Amino acid sequence: MENKEQGVYINGRQQVIEMLQFMDNTEKQKLLDNIKLRNAVMARELSEQSLSFKDLLRLPNNHIQTIFQKHNPAIIGLALFELPVSLQRKALQSLDRDIAEKAFSIMSSDLTNKKIECKRAQNKIVQTAIHLSRARSVDL
Repeated sequence: MENKEQGVYINGRQQVIEMLQFMDNTEKQKLLDNIKLRNAVMARELSEQSLSFKDLLRLPNNHIQTIFQKHNPAIIGLALFELPVSLQRKALQSLDRDIAEKAFSIMSSDLTNKKIECKRAQNKIVQTAIHLSRARSVDL
């Protein structure tokens, strides 16, 4: 009977995505640029898959507005609920006043038991950003 050591399967792509999510923007961009030299498609996919909702709020206000205008204020309010006040303020300031007020109203309600819904709202907005980026409407 042979005694073969069984290897552990490691998903390298998923590890890179997780690593990208924790890197600061400069390091992340440097790594993606290096990957892009060898495989542009993979670099784009990794960039999209490692994109977080907080990353969107680092974009210029006009890009934030373009992304958020595709969603109703309830989704925006849910998505912003768990963020630091500084990021909430930046997002709301990029929106039309009426939409920002409605989103703020949602954010001001008690959403402590709605963490899953808040995460879903964030993911929905991130997917919209990726779609708009592919359509060349925003630069991520």
